[in-house]
Amino acid sequence: MATRGVRRTVWGVAGVVVAALVAAAAFVVTSDPRRDIDLGAWVEPGDSWARTAMPNARWATDELCGGDLPCRQAVRSDTLTMYRFADRDDAIAVARRFAGEAYLSGWIVVRFEPGALTRAQRSEFAAALDCLHVGTTEDGVEC
Repeated sequence: MATRGVRRTVWGVAGVVVAALVAAAAFVVTSDPRRDIDLGAWVEPGDSWARTAMPNARWATDELCGGDLPCRQAVRSDTLTMYRFADRDDAIAVARRFAGEAYLSGWIVVRFEPGALTRAQRSEFAAALDCLHVGTTEDGVEC
């Protein structure tokens, strides 16, 4: 009788451990650290490359976010505006709305000012953004 109780306890503990491992694996697979990128790092960047890419960067959340643009953060510069969204579907919809002047990276949409950056500079900025907090981009590029 005591052995049966021990077996039940062992199986119960094993079940809890397996459930915890499955939950942890699901979290790792479904979480994306880019979801929580703070655009504040772009307002006063510490490196000269970012300052050159986004001259005169400043917060624009109060001015741009709300109503039909449900962003959580916005940063505007002379060359581009970045928007961060809580919902990736909102980011996708806004990127489509901005069409040829926009770039989507996870939950962030970049809207380039016409003529402010060359095609190569836009690509370089997009690649840098895609590699924030990840080892591999959505397109499979190693960072």
